[in-house]
Amino acid sequence: MDSARNRQNTIDAVAAFNAGALDRYLASYAPDATIHGLPEHLEPNLTGHREFLTQMRRALPDFTSTIEDLVAEGDLVAARLTYSGTHEGVLRGVPPTGKRLTWEAMTFRRFNDDGLTVERWILGDNLSLLHQLGLV
Repeated sequence: MDSARNRQNTIDAVAAFNAGALDRYLASYAPDATIHGLPEHLEPNLTGHREFLTQMRRALPDFTSTIEDLVAEGDLVAARLTYSGTHEGVLRGVPPTGKRLTWEAMTFRRFNDDGLTVERWILGDNLSLLHQLGLV
């Protein structure tokens, strides 16, 4: 496995995401990829991931991800991220507040030999997000 390539592919995927290039971002995944950590009502695949990200962009039009730390070894890349965006649409049933929301997450991506993500785990600080939305 090419750790350096997988690390760069992760950086490139985050750059595509931040640019709002959803199709380019999702092209960093294998077609049959599994995404763990999506809301329960969504399938843990690319269709569910697309739906989740589309909902997030509607609620937070400037939704971005900042890589704080990145570690790659073999076919696995681990990242500590900061997510942020301005709450301008309905998010988790909460009407827009205009607040700038910021929360942290840890993700792991497993890559195949072609450099595509085949499995991803997303562990976000949802409690912090819910607190900022006034839900807890």
